[in-house]
Amino acid sequence: MSTPTARATWVDCARTLAMFCIVWLHADAAPAGLGRAVGGAIALFFLLAGYFLPQGAGRVLMRTGRLALAWLLWSLLSLGLMAAAAPDFEFSWQRSIGWGVAAYNTPLWFLKTLVVYQLVAAGLLALRLLPRFTWVVVPVLMLCSYTCAPAQYAAVRFDYFWIFLLGFALRSVPPERIGSWMGHHLPALAAAALVCLCQPYVLARCAQWAGLPWRHCSLPVGALAWALLMLLGGVVAGRYLPRVAEGLAFCGRWMLFIYAAHSFVLAPLYGGYNPHFLWNVWVPVVVIPLLAVAGWWLNRRFPRTMALLLARKRLT
Repeated sequence: MSTPTARATWVDCARTLAMFCIVWLHADAAPAGLGRAVGGAIALFFLLAGYFLPQGAGRVLMRTGRLALAWLLWSLLSLGLMAAAAPDFEFSWQRSIGWGVAAYNTPLWFLKTLVVYQLVAAGLLALRLLPRFTWVVVPVLMLCSYTCAPAQYAAVRFDYFWIFLLGFALRSVPPERIGSWMGHHLPALAAAALVCLCQPYVLARCAQWAGLPWRHCSLPVGALAWALLMLLGGVVAGRYLPRVAEGLAFCGRWMLFIYAAHSFVLAPLYGGYNPHFLWNVWVPVVVIPLLAVAGWWLNRRFPRTMALLLARKRLT
């Protein structure tokens, strides 16, 4: 089984659409309910991380080492900028590396969690439990996420782990084939995603009618439905809006840089300069292309540094 490596335009477009939701939410003044779409954006990132994960345990450990180094560098950068901007702030090493809930740079929790997921995946690969039993583990973990609250052991949320493994299970199918199949079934997939978004409310009503306890949880299928809608958006852009897709894909190629750096750009908004204009929908429209161009420029000037920050062996 080979690891998918080729960049697919529609996948990078979907990454940018997911990042749009995240930056919009972090910009404040966003519409109520956007947090559910952001849960789908996070699910999409974990899904793609699993899909592009190497198969061998040794290769996974090498990639995890690069990701851990990127996490460390972004933590130090966040801490340094915080110290420069607010010398009297209360230092906390947990917040400086994203170990706690409220990190100095919010996206650090994702990098930390992805490092843990990849370490667990490397162990399962070494024990030969993956990929042999992947399709057994995925539904079991999905059902567990319905019956228990999101786990915070060691400050790591394991309720996205089944989505990460789902991406790993799908990796035998090339991205071109997936994109082509989704393109031929756009209406049916969009309808299925919308139905799935309603499932927590339907199940809650059924449990109430039957007098059974129920934890209102939209993560297992609801977040995956949002991720599917973002993937469908990438397919639509790639098929019918080639010029738009080109811009979205350019931003998607610098997604880790945008994800880890956008909090620095949004800091003035947190400081009280937020104009709250048009729900701040203009913020992701400005911030994402700005950081994409900044990543492209820094890569041209400092390719080795950018390779470290992006957890890549080499940049192309």
